[in-house]
Amino acid sequence: MKIKKVVKGIEVKRAFVVSDFISAKKDRRKHLTHVPQSIFLEKLKNAKKKALKLKKAQLDRIIKNEYKKRLVAYDTSTWCLAEMKTSEMGVWKKAGGLPLSWASGSLAETARKVKYALNHNPKLLKKRSRYSIPNMIKTNTHLLQKEKYLLPIVFKHGTGTKGRKGLQRRLKGDIDDGCMRSIALAISGKKTIKVYFGFPKE
Repeated sequence: MKIKKVVKGIEVKRAFVVSDFISAKKDRRKHLTHVPQSIFLEKLKNAKKKALKLKKAQLDRIIKNEYKKRLVAYDTSTWCLAEMKTSEMGVWKKAGGLPLSWASGSLAETARKVKYALNHNPKLLKKRSRYSIPNMIKTNTHLLQKEKYLLPIVFKHGTGTKGRKGLQRRLKGDIDDGCMRSIALAISGKKTIKVYFGFPKE
């Protein structure tokens, strides 16, 4: 892992909220169909415009309503922009409806299993993973690392929201938000990914 620079916590909160706006609950059924790049770009533009108008208290309210422990974790972490290898971090243990065993290893290992399933037996994938990952691979993986508000949010292993609690494999980072994006990037050939990396404040 390579730390690039320290960033303000509000930027990480904005990244979470932008992602949340893009995949708003009322629109999540659209993961079941192919989303053209033009529509994704419009959704991204609108989400950024909406999120950047919000004050810190408003961002906090959205995050707290989604998952109270996440807001506490974000506020008690120091945040950096970092580059991490796909072998150094792992996805949330139930990310996108993936089998628990598929999430037990590194992002690189999870991506290999998902890629095999996509190519040979897509029915092995359930819920969001079956649709959102192929959509991203087809339309927007080249955008996911260029837009700072689409970078995955990762905690130092065992801290933050503890999304890999109970899994035996210890890695440097636990992905809190952006698991589907991270898997899509890894399947597309990325060995290193830019992320927001959080670790407990001293």
